[in-house]
Amino acid sequence: MFKEYDKAWAKYQESLSLLPIPITSWEFYQLPRAEQKEFNEIQKYWSQKVDFAKVKKDKNLSILVTDCEFKIVFASSNVMQMNGYHYKELIGNSPKMFQGSETSLETTRKISKAIGNREPFKAIVLNYKKNGETYFCEIEAYPKFNTDGTFLNYIAFEKAA
Repeated sequence: MFKEYDKAWAKYQESLSLLPIPITSWEFYQLPRAEQKEFNEIQKYWSQKVDFAKVKKDKNLSILVTDCEFKIVFASSNVMQMNGYHYKELIGNSPKMFQGSETSLETTRKISKAIGNREPFKAIVLNYKKNGETYFCEIEAYPKFNTDGTFLNYIAFEKAA
């Protein structure tokens, strides 16, 4: 009886035009590990490290890291929930891409001054989502230096305010 069932099942499986793919090949399965590895690679030269797992516990918190030329080199995967951009779309762009005509010049000047002086800052900015909608973004950012004091990156912790 079971032999006939096995034969029928095998015949049915052969008739399907589906290709089974192991779950380990799906991007969402490996994303958290890959994301942590990528983040750790960026911060390996920082004099003060950030505990990525601890920061990621806050589901509403997104992380952006820029290089010394203020181009985004890392964006956490949950950034899409806040602004609609996939994290891969952000790499190589300036965080200014989120600003628009209604963004406060006073606030952006304060941020620019802090960045120019390589100082931490905290601000609430009116930003624009990928679809053009506005949202208030609370940003807490810190410059990162190596052990010699050379400026390497800015790390920003962001959430919708």
